[in-house]
Amino acid sequence: MPFDPDIRSKASLAAVAARFSHVRAGVDIGFADAAFSQALRSEHDGVWMTVEDEPSSRESVAAVLDPKTVLQMGSGGELPFEDHQFEVVVLATSLFASHRERLDALVRETHRILQGGGCLFFTVEEASASGDGWTQRAIYELLRDGFDVVELKRPAWWRFGTAGRTLTVCAKRKNWRNRGTPIVGKEMPVSAAMLSPRVRPRV
Repeated sequence: MPFDPDIRSKASLAAVAARFSHVRAGVDIGFADAAFSQALRSEHDGVWMTVEDEPSSRESVAAVLDPKTVLQMGSGGELPFEDHQFEVVVLATSLFASHRERLDALVRETHRILQGGGCLFFTVEEASASGDGWTQRAIYELLRDGFDVVELKRPAWWRFGTAGRTLTVCAKRKNWRNRGTPIVGKEMPVSAAMLSPRVRPRV
């Protein structure tokens, strides 16, 4: 099956619809396509905002949508919202090609603007034999500080070939614990925490 970039957006839309019949407040980030934002707004009532990565994309999308609902992402991945504003955030695949520090910052920002128990959705291309794309392990590593991955789904046709195979993720917000922070408690004294595999340097 030839790879169609739209497959990834459609997979994210389907994942949101499968988990939420109604969204009170949501935001889509980085899609550079008003059609995707319109699809979310059509499928789910409530307040939807759009954040674009590039000024040119913001201008083109704002020309189609209500300009007041289309905002610009900061150069370091900053999102122009107060804390805990949304129950759903959907990230575009293109954002996962960002420099790792910027992607980490965007994940942290996504955590900040989500409400408790809110969900993050995205679809990425699965790693191929050449190493391009994302493995399941890499996705868990990216999200583990602030999210529980509650669903990680391949397309129904994935067994028939690897070209364009995707991973669609639904991750639920949890309390943030910085990478490398030991878990110290009654079951884990300080001496044991120092040897914990969770204690590792930031990369």
